This record gives sequence, structure tokens and C-alpha cells, in this order.
Amino acid sequence: MNRQGPRLKNGVDLQLQSAFSDGNWQVAIRLADKRAKLLNDQYFQVVKICAESQLDDPTAKLAAVSAVWQYAKDGTVVKDVEAIDLLEWATQSLISEDDFVHTIGPLRVRAAKASPKDRNVVTRCLESCLLHWDLNSAQQVNDYFSTQMWSRPVFDAHNEFVKDVLANGGQIAAILDRSFPGDKDFLFWNIVITHMLASSSQSPAEKKKLYGTLAQKQVERAAQAAEQAESAPDGAAAKAPARRVQTEEEIILLYDIVEAHGTADDFEKLVSSAVFSPVSQFRQGRKELLLRAVDKYGRDGNWAAVFRLCRQCLSETDEKGQPTLLASDYFTWRHLISAATHLKDADPTVVDDVRNLLSQLLSSNRLRSMYRRNILLSRVSAAFELGPSVEEDMINGQPASLRLRELLHYIKDQATNTACFNDVKGFLERLDADGLRYLAYEHFPRLLSDFSDKVNAAWANVLSLKTQYFTLTRRFGPSSSAPQPKATTACPTSFTQLSKSAVKLFKSLEDSEDPAVANDIVPEIAILIASCSLAEAFGAQPDKRPLPPAARRSLFHAVLLLEDQLAKNPVHGQISLMLVQIHLFLGSAYRASEIWEAVGVKRTIVDSLAPIFYDRVSTVSPSLLSPNDEWGEYFREQLRTHYDASLKMKMPRRLIDAFESGSYGSVAEIPKYIEDLRTSCTRVMSLTESKRAERFLGLTTIDLLNDPRFDEVDDASRRCHLELLSETFHDLFLYKPPSVYKVSATSEAEQVFVIEMINRLSNSFSKFLNGPDSDFTPSEIVYFEALSLLSTLIALCTSIDRATFSPDSLDQLIEALKAALDTQRMSVPAQGAGVEHTVAMVGSMHSVSMLRDTIAAIKLSTQWLMGWNDRERERDRSGRSGLPKELAAGIKSLQATAEAAGREAQTLVARLKADILSRDFEPKLTRWIFHGKGEADTDDGVVGAISKDLVAEVVESWVMNVKGWGSVIW
Repeated sequence: MNRQGPRLKNGVDLQLQSAFSDGNWQVAIRLADKRAKLLNDQYFQVVKICAESQLDDPTAKLAAVSAVWQYAKDGTVVKDVEAIDLLEWATQSLISEDDFVHTIGPLRVRAAKASPKDRNVVTRCLESCLLHWDLNSAQQVNDYFSTQMWSRPVFDAHNEFVKDVLANGGQIAAILDRSFPGDKDFLFWNIVITHMLASSSQSPAEKKKLYGTLAQKQVERAAQAAEQAESAPDGAAAKAPARRVQTEEEIILLYDIVEAHGTADDFEKLVSSAVFSPVSQFRQGRKELLLRAVDKYGRDGNWAAVFRLCRQCLSETDEKGQPTLLASDYFTWRHLISAATHLKDADPTVVDDVRNLLSQLLSSNRLRSMYRRNILLSRVSAAFELGPSVEEDMINGQPASLRLRELLHYIKDQATNTACFNDVKGFLERLDADGLRYLAYEHFPRLLSDFSDKVNAAWANVLSLKTQYFTLTRRFGPSSSAPQPKATTACPTSFTQLSKSAVKLFKSLEDSEDPAVANDIVPEIAILIASCSLAEAFGAQPDKRPLPPAARRSLFHAVLLLEDQLAKNPVHGQISLMLVQIHLFLGSAYRASEIWEAVGVKRTIVDSLAPIFYDRVSTVSPSLLSPNDEWGEYFREQLRTHYDASLKMKMPRRLIDAFESGSYGSVAEIPKYIEDLRTSCTRVMSLTESKRAERFLGLTTIDLLNDPRFDEVDDASRRCHLELLSETFHDLFLYKPPSVYKVSATSEAEQVFVIEMINRLSNSFSKFLNGPDSDFTPSEIVYFEALSLLSTLIALCTSIDRATFSPDSLDQLIEALKAALDTQRMSVPAQGAGVEHTVAMVGSMHSVSMLRDTIAAIKLSTQWLMGWNDRERERDRSGRSGLPKELAAGIKSLQATAEAAGREAQTLVARLKADILSRDFEPKLTRWIFHGKGEADTDDGVVGAISKDLVAEVVESWVMNVKGWGSVIW
């Protein structure tokens, strides 16, 4: 081992420093041993041990591990914190994170107790324990000070508990609290760690409640000190103790602890506090406390308390009796209206209270435009929530309901606001069919005439078109005025007409030099036109069947229009993400990768956004994730780096930053975030996509079963588990042991391992296949079912009893597998000619991949079974072992069927490559896109808004993709 080590502490002679930093371990061992004997200094003994652990000798490598375990067992105190740092570094890949609590953790605790006045030592020990998520050691150090507080009244009822819990092993953060009583941060570190221990799996069940009680008593004492200081005269307030609740984060921690560990009376006492009540904090501009209290009351069903709190806050006035700006907070209004909805049947006056309060605010002279929007939106919300539950929006062709009238008023006032559609979308969903159609097709055309400014008129027009699109895509129930069957999908002709209207507006604004039009309005219209094209393409095929040629042509229209806009607005995120998904669907994965790289999805947003590009990308273009290609390795690293950095230790460095900045809300949230990240589906996807790409290309760089991503997966994700099971199935037969591992793949031990694993896979497939097929593509579900059948077939064949053998059940499995192969073959376009077939074929590479994997799985399974049969017959020549002849013949027939399907699929891919590489393919594709339905005769449709020049980018991406498929192993 020759990895970069930490610097030795100050005061170590330069000769030893140089030898250690240069990795000259033999010299470092000799010099450290000499210093240790000369100075009788434990530090140099540790340096020697750590240097020995870097040697290539297997025994010497474990020197640091042995020393750490021995120190922990013997109760040795390593006083020098730099020495513990060295031991932690030397054992970081040899001692698991789960063993930290038994090894380095106790050493940290002892070091902190040995130097309680050394702030640097104790904080470094606490930091290490937190990063390794050793809460017991961290809290033990943190609570050391608490053991000195027995005479304080707050602990009288808990003395015996604290002595029992905290006397075991010493206490890190408490040493800080005890040694530096003037620093209140250490008090709150102690409190928050104790609070986390109360809900941590690291704590014994019998002590969790006691930890919670202790945290509550500690924080309530600090809160009491704050209340006393607040009520004291001015002179006395100046001498208030520092160890009290002051900041918003500390108050939030107070609420969290009381809610988690206190009684209902404790929480009521806190809410009614003159200092910490949500209302008093709301007056200071702190809304978080109100939201937390409201959330708590809402979960408890105490809607009267929710209404009371929100009404108090929203009724606040200044010294002139005018409403304050805090009264325009929309989230507070939503909670007030929600509470009134629950109370209106029992107390109708709450409805009048809400409406009067809204009217009072709207009449205020201090209401700015941004706050006016919130109040108007609250009025709309009140009309929908507090009005009659059943009423017609339209009567005799005119708006009749209060909710529709309020919505029309809001739209008229805010139509030029870029966020208007997002504001009203939720309300549009609740209008009846007549009301929504009136709004989309009658009200908006009249409204547009009210705007003389070109930009405002354009925004209002965009809002009108979005509302019409929403109307076409919404599923209506029976109309209140005229019963009708529930609609399923809108007519494609309707989307064509809407697209033409949008194209007309698009062309009128396309050449505008106004930045607001060019950068905001035109891209919005382009997205709307593209969405219409997508609706035309997918609206007619809601059941995931292959798209007809006309539908794929609509996808090209969307791509070319968005590509043109992306060239003019390179940083437009929404357009970029739409293009990535459409390109992947069309098979132009390399163009999708270029756009994805330009978007720059990195670090914390990787987990949520990466599936947009990476999900199933290896089935579309395996070569795109090739580890032998610089571009492919870049994308693999981009997906893996975030997880490697964030999960290097149990907790990230951000946790320490949160402690130091006093952000106790983040301290409580980071562990949950990290746990979710560790079991993230995106993290599992980073493994399965890379592994599948390697397998397609005949490469092996990932040790699947030993990869940490293999075990750390959320149980709720069926598809993640099935992807891992499928990769395990292939890896089981494709695995090649290292050259130093001399055991033959046909050895008895290897056979037993394979059979045992196959039985486990069979059980697991049965478990996770039990669920809705909508979680998968049609090709995927057939593939997973085929693997399940293969696992069952192998398990039955290797445990067959010749005396009671019945061929029927196994024959049925073999026929089912042949049927799965036929189904996969039918999902791939049959061999044909013309551009339409080529477009359909290149857009079906996912199905080709699933066919290829099904073929490969059958071939691997049948080859292994026939090999196992041969070995069994050779071992027992009596003929009583191995497979019956008729069963062996059926397996050979299955193998032959798979091989024939593989040759057919290879021919299709080769033909696809030849078609795309032909000289006249691009001109043919261009004519097909632009003249397929006669759109070229008129320029009022989407074809009139797109450019032919961009077709070359799609073809170039296809060329790269089909060339990459030439490297796939069949």
C-alpha cells in the first residue's frame, strides 16, 4: 500500500517526516522505533505500527488493526489525538464502519477524557465519532458535563439513569460542555446528540425513552433561562446567562424535542409561551415555528387550534392598525383555509371570518403587487374550499359559481405573470367540463384584447394556449349539466389545431429582439408545440405498444423544434431535459449524452435527476457506458462520484459544518438524507447500468457481489431488485475467477455454489415479480419472467428424482421459455425496407437489448445444465444420475431456438447498420419527416417552424450508436 498518509504532528524531526510522507516505510519504521525507545513516547510507537501496516507483507499489513483491537480490549489510553488519527488512517480499509464503535470510538472517548481542557483534542474526537456515526461515543463525551449536574433540580428525577448510562466509557461532547461553560454551543451539541440517540438504532430499546427525557429536560432548562431573561428588568437582562435558547435554530430544536419526547401538555405550554409561541415568533418574521405547530395540530386533528393560530398571525397589525406584510403569507393562508374547511360544518362563522380577513387585507393601502397576488390567490382558494361542495360552474352560458368568478378575476389580474398558470393549474383541475371550456375557449380570446403591450399580450396568449392544452389532456367525469361517458384521450386532430395556433404565435414572435420574448416566451411556446406533437404521437397508443410511423414522425417534429430552440437558448433546462428523453426514445443516445453533459447535473441533484438520462441507457446504447471509452468512462464516473464522495464515511463533512454553524435542523435531517442516499434507486441504477453495458461488450471491471451498492437497496423498489437479480444471474455463469484462484469452474464446490445461488434467485424472482406490470416496459417483464423460469428450471433439474420424474412440468417450463423468446422477437420490428422500418428499428433498441439478454440467459443456462449433466453421467455411469434423455433433448431444443433467435437478431442489427450508413439515408429521412403527411404544402403546422439542417445531428447520433452495437457480444 502506498496511499497518501496524513502529516506527522509538529515537532517530529524532518528525517522521519520525509520518510513517512514519501512512503519510504522501512526507513520510517526504523526511525520511529528508534525515537520510541529513546523518548519512551507512545506516539512514535503508533507511527511505527502504522508504517508497518503499509508494507506488502500480509502479516505486517494487519499491524495497525491488531494494535487497535488490543488497545480497545485492554483499555489503553492513547492520549495523543494525532496518534489516533494515524491509527484511523492506517485501518480505514481494514476495519469496517460497523466496528468503529468497538475500536477507534472508545480510543477517542479515552483521549477526550484524558485531555478535557484541550479544546482541539476533544472537538477532533467528537468530529471523528460523528463522521463515523458513533453516537454512543459522541454522546458519552458530550454528556460528561451532565454528570457534574446532579444537584441541579432539572435532573433530580433522572440522576440514577444518567449515572448508569453516562458512566460507561466516558463522555466526549460533555467534556467540552464542562470545560468551556461559557460556550453555549457545546450545550446544544450535547442536547441534539442526546435527542438523536433517543431515536437511533444504536441505543438499547430500554434507554431510548430515558435519552429523550434527558434531552427534553436539558433543552427546557435552557428555554426557562431565556424566558427568565426576557421577563427580567433591563439591567438584569443584560446579565442573562449565555446558556439559553436564543436563535431560531435553537427554538426549532426546542419544538422538535418537546414534540418528540414530551406530552400534549408540554407542547401546549410551549405554544402558549410569551417568548417561544408561534405567534410571538411570527411577529419577528420567523414562520417556521408556526408551520411546525400547525403541522402537529393537523396530524392530531386539532383544527380549531390550527385556525386559532393562523388567524392570530394573519390578523397582526402595526402601530397604525394596518395589516403587516406577514399577513400575506400564502402558506399560512392555505393552513387557515384548510382548517376552516374542517370546521365550517360545526361552526359556519369561520367562513365569514376568512372572507372578512381577506377583504380587510385587500383594502390595505400598503399592499404591494407581490403580496396582492398571494391574497388574490388565497381568495380563489377560499372560494374553492369553503364554497358549496356541488355546484355548476356555468348556467345559460355564463359563469355562475363563485369559484369560477374568483378564478376569472385572478386570471384577469395576473395573466401577465409568468407563474400564473402554475398558480391556477390546481384549481383548473377542479372545474367542471363546461367551466373549463368556457375559460379556455371563450374567456381568454376576449381577455387578449385588453392588452396593448406586446410582451404582456404574448404572456396572456401563452397562458391561453396552456389552458387549452390542459383542457385537451384532462380526463373529465360526467358533466353536471349533460351526463356523458368519461373521456379517455383527446382526438389527435384537436392537438393539431392547437399546435397550429401555437405555431402562428411562435412565428409572430420568433424574430423579436426583446430579451423577455426571445429568452422566455418563445421557448415556452416551443415547449407547448412539442408537447402537442408528443400528445399526437403517444395519445393514440396509451398501452405501450410500438408506435406507428406517423407517431414517430411527430416525435421528430418535436425534437427538431426543441433542438432549434436549444441552439438559441443553450442553458434552458426544461428544453434540455425534454430533448434528452425524446432522443433516448428515438435511439439517438449519443446526442442525448451531449445535451446531458451540457446541462451539468452534478453533486446533490444527481440522485433526483440522473434517471432522466441514465435509466435504461445501456439498453439503448451499451457502448455509451463503455469503460474502455473516454466518453463512456466520463458518464460512469459522473454518476458514481457523487455517491463515493457522500458515502465515503457513515456521515459527510456537512454534518460537522451543521454542528459548527448551529444549524440543528440540518443536523437532524442529514442522517436521514444520507440513509436515503445510501439505499437510493439511482445509486443501484449506477451499478446495474454500468454492469449491463460491460456485459454486453464482454468486459469485466465490476465485482458485482462485493460491490456495496449490491446490498444497500430500498426494499420497496421492485425494479431495482429485479435488475440486481438479473445481473446476478448472468454474473453467476460469466464469472471468471482470478488467475491465482486455481479451483476449476467445474469443481464440486463451484457446482454447489451455483445451485445454491440459483435456488435463492428463483425464490427472489417469485417474490419481486408479484406486482403490477406497469412498473416495467413490456420487454422487461418478459425478460424478468424468463429469468425466473430459467432459475426454476435449473433448480428442478439439479434436484430431480429419476424415480418419480414427470416430464410434464419441466416440458411446460421449456415451452414457456420458447414462448418468451417468441414474444421478445415480436417486440422487435420484423425485417423490412424503407425509412419507416429503419426509424422503427433504431427506436426499438431497448427491445433488442431485452431480446439479446433473454437469448444470452437461455444459452448460459442450457450450456451449464448440459455440462452439469455430462459431469453427473461421468460420475455415475449407472445411468441413474443426470437428466432423463427426453428432458435433455428438450433443453437442447431450447438452446437451439435461442441460438437461432440470436442469429436472426444479429442480422437485423447488421441490416440496420448498413441502412443508416448508406449515403442516401439522410436525404430519405429528411423527406420522410417533412413530407410524410403533406405538411410541406402548408406552413401553418409544426413542419413550417422547424429546420431541415438539424436532421444531420440525429443521423450522426444513430451512426455512432449502431457502430457501438457492432461491439456487442451475442
